[in-house]
Amino acid sequence: MAKMKAVVVPKPGANFDLVERAVPEPGPRQVRIRVRACGICHSDVITQDGLLPGIAYPRVPGHEIAGVIDEVGDGVEGWRRGQRVGVGWR
Repeated sequence: MAKMKAVVVPKPGANFDLVERAVPEPGPRQVRIRVRACGICHSDVITQDGLLPGIAYPRVPGHEIAGVIDEVGDGVEGWRRGQRVGVGWR
């Protein structure tokens, strides 16, 4: 199985850890994005500090990314492999 690197907050108040994880397959109506750039903002620091209620850990911060779609799940319309994309806070 293919591997990827991710930065993880293992628990509230912990330092960021660089880990290796299996590359997930996209589910129905999902795309997988090969991340080329990722921003870390203040909400990620708040998550690291454990100040947002209801957040599950371990947690991969970074919700502002730019990359390329490298896999498309079943039922996806309007998106294709190789398309450059950006994702912001939602």
